[in-house]
Amino acid sequence: MATPDGAPASFSIHPDLLLSVLDDATALVDGRGRVRLTNPRMDRLFASEEGTRFLPFFERQGAFRILPTSVLEGGALAAARGIEDVLAGARERLEIDLGAPGSSLLAIACAVDGGRGALVRVRLRTAEEEHRARCAEVVEAMQLGLYVYRLEESKGNEAALRCVYGNTAAEQLTQRPTAKFVGKLLDEVSSVPRQKGLIDRYVEVVHERRTVDIDYTVTDARTGKDVSWAIKAFPLSGQCVGSIFEDVTKQRETEQSLRSTSQFLDSILDNIPMMIFIKEAKELRYVHINKYMEERLSSPVGWIGHTDYDIFPKELADVFIEADRAVFEGRVIVDIPEEEVPMSGAGVRLCHTRKIPLYDEAGEPLFLIGMSEDITDRKSAEDAKRRELVLLETQTKLMELVRQLSTPLLPLSQGVLVAPLIGQMDEARGQHFMEALLAGIQHHQAETVLIDITGVPSIDASVAEQLLRATRAAGLLGTETALVGVSPDVARTIVDLGVDFGALVTYGDLRAGMRAAAEGRRRRHAAKAGQGQGRPSPRT
Repeated sequence: MATPDGAPASFSIHPDLLLSVLDDATALVDGRGRVRLTNPRMDRLFASEEGTRFLPFFERQGAFRILPTSVLEGGALAAARGIEDVLAGARERLEIDLGAPGSSLLAIACAVDGGRGALVRVRLRTAEEEHRARCAEVVEAMQLGLYVYRLEESKGNEAALRCVYGNTAAEQLTQRPTAKFVGKLLDEVSSVPRQKGLIDRYVEVVHERRTVDIDYTVTDARTGKDVSWAIKAFPLSGQCVGSIFEDVTKQRETEQSLRSTSQFLDSILDNIPMMIFIKEAKELRYVHINKYMEERLSSPVGWIGHTDYDIFPKELADVFIEADRAVFEGRVIVDIPEEEVPMSGAGVRLCHTRKIPLYDEAGEPLFLIGMSEDITDRKSAEDAKRRELVLLETQTKLMELVRQLSTPLLPLSQGVLVAPLIGQMDEARGQHFMEALLAGIQHHQAETVLIDITGVPSIDASVAEQLLRATRAAGLLGTETALVGVSPDVARTIVDLGVDFGALVTYGDLRAGMRAAAEGRRRRHAAKAGQGQGRPSPRT
């Protein structure tokens, strides 16, 4: 500091007053390296484990002084040498990192007892600060977007929200820099949130201090397509609201597709002239019956959510439940040529029933599909031929439906399909599978297909050849194919048949196949990115 005429100005502050206004741990060191004065925070630091580990001071006869550099190392050694340089006049100021996150030491030359001394300030991150830093790291690293808004009053006393924070994932999900949002009112960024009531919901969270889930759909101005966001808004201190969000557009599209497919299948099932029911595997409760069955069989408690014990006499329910369990144990379609079923207003009738088990990709039972036709009148010669034709046609339609349900193509991620095969495979089903596989590859632009045969109990030479043909055809479309879930029995059969699967990639289970597909996709993308290095990027 200098006076107006250029001469250096001098001033003094009482050391006690100086140290009392400093929040960091501070000590006054004289020219001989002795600590002459400390504030309370430095006293606590000297007495702590952190102080012993990071600071170049030691206590002798109730006083602290600088340790010899010969016994120090790391940050403490650098601090001791730097302070000695300041005391010796080799430098006026020292600032170094002590080697721990958020830790630093500052030494500034000053006068002590008429000689040269140093004011030493030490900053070590507290446990609370360390916790906050770790929380900040988690928030920045998580894949969910996060914005924090502060409630303010704008003109006309209308509630407004100002964005005060956005994490990295928020920028990636929205494909817009957080700098365009942070510091601005939400109304300044877009009028859509207020029009769709999003701001009102955020204000509600602040006022009522409760967390809410919000489904928010908005049209992307760049693509013209609707984007669906799942938002969890929660209250924060300081009139703030946190908004964690993720893009669920594909999930919503999948759900809508499943609903449409379900309605389509329900329409088909309701118009088939036979009783059709679906039971869940765990407790064999009815989850669906078609209209035909509802009209011909009465239930005192209804059907959905109930078991046969709630509807039929115990003796008859025992027969039904035992037969259903046997279907899952056998893992094959069971045909019951005749069984007695009490029908509304018609007494006991004879029914021809087929029961089909469905499994998940891991081979665990999911559902039981039952198809039961009243064949009482078939006993008469007049209707025998007509009913046989109707049964054959209905069975063909339903078996086609079952094949479609049991050999779906499921998109796991972009470019990756899984084709779970369940139940017995024959030549006709193998041909259907290959046609569906090729169509699915073309539709989804698949790079990798995982054929999951966990639910296939046995395989013959014809089926093995069908699988090989399907993989070769997929390869002609540029798609990599892998076989997962090969059971010991199936593996033994393949070896006994002498079928050459040597060129086909196999994995023990679906999880291993998914990891390999993801790794392969990352390598291909990395290779493409490497080929593009050095080329000028197009201007955006």
